[in-house]
Amino acid sequence: MFRAETSRDTLITTAYRLHRTRWRILEPYRRLKNALKKLQEDYLKSKEANALMRYVKLGQSVREVAMLEKQYWKMLNIPAQEGNEDANCYVVKIIELLEETPTQLPPTRGIGALLQSTIGKPAESNVDTALYDSLKARKSEDLVKECEALYAQLYRLTKKYLGLRRLIKELHDKYDASRMFPIVPRYAMLKKMIKATLRAPEFADICHEQTE
Repeated sequence: MFRAETSRDTLITTAYRLHRTRWRILEPYRRLKNALKKLQEDYLKSKEANALMRYVKLGQSVREVAMLEKQYWKMLNIPAQEGNEDANCYVVKIIELLEETPTQLPPTRGIGALLQSTIGKPAESNVDTALYDSLKARKSEDLVKECEALYAQLYRLTKKYLGLRRLIKELHDKYDASRMFPIVPRYAMLKKMIKATLRAPEFADICHEQTE
């Protein structure tokens, strides 16, 4: 991936951009993953309740997860990989896209909007400085290895994030479509949509994940 003549500055900058992009995706990814894991826990606990209480609990649990689909400021809009697109080229595209995309804030007005625009910036700047200094202290051969590993990690993370986004979108649409049904058929619909979500390969691959 990296040629022998690749400059040290290029390696440092590349590693820095890869780290920053990975951190940017990790936050919404963890939010989706944790929401689905909570749905799984709630579903198992609901089996202890009677039918009516279970219906209520399942509806609440699905609604909490489905609401994430509407909270656009907590998510990232990342395009899917095109059919013939190289993995590394795709990662570069994601990096460039997110670097051009400002962090979205929840809709608010007045002094709240002003405060949100400044909160967190000093801390974020300190983290960036620490990361850059850490990278500058490493040997060039170590930077090459780190960049190659980060390309692979970022590619996998992006694919997992998009998979969970798809699950949340499908769950949201199914939940929305079920709202006008009477209790008895809707109870069965809620159980079915939860099972379909928890048995999907996208969730099965990450439900026991400990590293991200």
